[in-house]
Amino acid sequence: MGLKKLVRGLSASIDDLEHDRLSSRFKEVELGRVNLSDCPLRCRVRVAGEITSLRTLPRAGSPCLEATVDDGTDSALVVFTGRRAIRGLDPGRGVVLEGVVRRERNKLTLVNPAYTLLP
Repeated sequence: MGLKKLVRGLSASIDDLEHDRLSSRFKEVELGRVNLSDCPLRCRVRVAGEITSLRTLPRAGSPCLEATVDDGTDSALVVFTGRRAIRGLDPGRGVVLEGVVRRERNKLTLVNPAYTLLP
């Protein structure tokens, strides 16, 4: 580890270090990937990120699994309608999502996207 990296690690905020970690983790998933901060609304996009939280909520009378995904530039809410759980989708897990992004309650949202779990 170089001296420059060591000084940055000691002087940077926790948010900056987390941003750097997530950005470097998903750098290899470049094929058509868009950063969450640059996502165009109402267009089909491919994003990669890390699941930071999961919860199950009722929406319109049916269960919905809501996951928060962060890629280091921004976070998005991912909603899987009619699902209580998805095997392998756990906090800390990397995932590639393909779907249409919209803004709901002032937050980026993907509803029922196609997903690929990363190791």
